[in-house]
Amino acid sequence: MLAADQTRQTAVFDHLRHSILSGALTSGARLPPSRALAQELGVARQTVVMAYERLASEGYVRGRTGSGTYVATDLPDQAPVPAEPPPFAAASLSTRGVRLAEIPAAASARDPALGLLLAGGLPAPDLFPVKAWARCTSRAMKPLAGELSSYPPPQGLLVLRQQIAAHLASTRGLIADPGCIVVTNGTQQALRIAADLLLDPGDAAWVEDPGYIAGRGALSAAGAVSMPIPSDSDGIDVAAGVRIAPDARLALVAPSHATPLGGTMPIGRRLALLDWARRANAWVLEDDCDSEFRWEGKPLPPLATLDKAGQVIYCGTFSKTLAPALRIGFAIVPPPLVAAFVRLRTLTDRGTGAFTQATLAEFMRLGLLAPHIRKMRTEYARRRDALLDAVQRHVRGAIALPAPGGLHMAARLPDGMDEDAAVRACRIRELAVSPLRAYYPGTPRMTGLVIGFAATPTAMAGEVARRLEAALGSVAGKPAA
Repeated sequence: MLAADQTRQTAVFDHLRHSILSGALTSGARLPPSRALAQELGVARQTVVMAYERLASEGYVRGRTGSGTYVATDLPDQAPVPAEPPPFAAASLSTRGVRLAEIPAAASARDPALGLLLAGGLPAPDLFPVKAWARCTSRAMKPLAGELSSYPPPQGLLVLRQQIAAHLASTRGLIADPGCIVVTNGTQQALRIAADLLLDPGDAAWVEDPGYIAGRGALSAAGAVSMPIPSDSDGIDVAAGVRIAPDARLALVAPSHATPLGGTMPIGRRLALLDWARRANAWVLEDDCDSEFRWEGKPLPPLATLDKAGQVIYCGTFSKTLAPALRIGFAIVPPPLVAAFVRLRTLTDRGTGAFTQATLAEFMRLGLLAPHIRKMRTEYARRRDALLDAVQRHVRGAIALPAPGGLHMAARLPDGMDEDAAVRACRIRELAVSPLRAYYPGTPRMTGLVIGFAATPTAMAGEVARRLEAALGSVAGKPAA
């Protein structure tokens, strides 16, 4: 946090800079003496002196010895001139662009101002380890000082890839060579790179039905044709996939916790999926985004631990365990694909922020991630139980379907209830629910809502449940549109 004098100094700087750029202080005009301006503004003279020095260092003013400080004649930038936006051309998007623009986004991406109560799949901001993260940032910054003039390594910092490999070995039983790990800006980028690398436009790809919206979007953005494959309590139905699209080039699956209903693939289906991939010469993208949070039964090892043919690309993220804003995910890529994957990643952007990578690596190196996850697991279990109990007690218009893992659950609505109207009614009451049907690439088999619990404190569970009941009560009995 800025000290008071620093805050005042910034305020003086901003005021003078705005006056210069707006023309209130014209080119060549003399600024008031620092003592006089300090008295006028009611601040210390040193505050004004420092603001003047900053203006001079950035090229807005020039000092003349014995004469004073004057507005520069050649300013480093100019005040923007408002301009009328050009009319939108209805035909400016390509046919593919129109199709991509219609892909639904997650609720959190559509309405960030809504708040986080009942927001599905998002961690709790109040539980982020701010102090520990700040200490790690300070420790990580000094070694990186000499690298500020270059872009971060496209594959990711080696020290972070080493820490990720150690973390996966100890928590997921997955042995990964750091040389096969690629750091990405979240899971979404990893999925998109893999789709671009492995699929040609028009190729078929299995997607879970219902399933991960953004993952389906990544495949569509690469030009793939998504083939909805039914997903149930045992995850994606491999036998159905073989019947529907036996020649698909890729399957996007979440074996440990399918979104949004929480299906978990048993060993039989996992082996069947790998067998199909081998016979069809297809690839499997494994999304393992929130496997750290398991509420029923024992955590299952990743599908990638069973892969003997090198056809599984494992994708993970720190968005659930720490914070989505960090934008750090990763992919474990089969050795023959690493060079191409990294090359394509450089065409996507110029790398993930080195400071954030180094801070995360230090956080993990100091052994802080594992206890943080244990703390989150305990607290999220409390929040899950509290919300589930409150919904069961207070909400008559929905049946909660608690998933065995993850940070959200589904609530089944009565047949015939207008799902869109229910979502609107919830959002009026500041509940960030998502419509269940958005997760179905095919015909929805259930009417419901996706509700999160991680960012909903236990003390608010009852109040949130009563708001949910009021929202559903306001649309009950009304015909669906």
